[in-house]
Amino acid sequence: MSRKPKTIAFWVGRLPHWEVEDGRYFVTIHLRGAIPSAGRRRLRAISEQLRRHRNPNAPDWLRLQKMIFREMERWLDRAERIVHLQNQKVAEMVVEAIEHRHQRADWNVFEYVVMPTHLHLFCEIGAKGLKATFEDFKRWTGHNAAKLLNLEAEAFWQREWFDHWSRSDEEDDRIVRYIQSNPEKGGLVASSESWPYLMSNRK
Repeated sequence: MSRKPKTIAFWVGRLPHWEVEDGRYFVTIHLRGAIPSAGRRRLRAISEQLRRHRNPNAPDWLRLQKMIFREMERWLDRAERIVHLQNQKVAEMVVEAIEHRHQRADWNVFEYVVMPTHLHLFCEIGAKGLKATFEDFKRWTGHNAAKLLNLEAEAFWQREWFDHWSRSDEEDDRIVRYIQSNPEKGGLVASSESWPYLMSNRK
């Protein structure tokens, strides 16, 4: 079933963010510095093209969003310098923060995975909205990760995140499968079923 929900908010940072009524969002947050300068330049160039579009249902919008995501994943999967989420205490803290926010209805999580350089989260957002919810999550986890790693809090997460709202039940299924396959695809384990920071492995 396809969805074309009502727009709630639109804002532009380095990336455009489109918030919709009853939206289901595929969100990627990565560590500050995990993508080197060459990758950041490439992402900025594609993002500039996307910023000129104001119709999230247009073919160009979806094409450019996919380009940004593929480029970002390409760099993150081979990143080696900044891997703070490889630290067990940090990864567990982030997982607990995701699950706690699910329990208090900040979001309704369908699937997540915490990787060494980034996390993927597929969820519906609660009453606070997309922007406030993720800013709060990043602030809290960044502060606590900084204490564990002896860093400045601002040095943990990249300033923004990538978000995409799912337009159909079929896309929901593709997103969940993508997240579940990420540890295996990233070469971290022989089978994603053994990755400890995947939601479906913690039930």
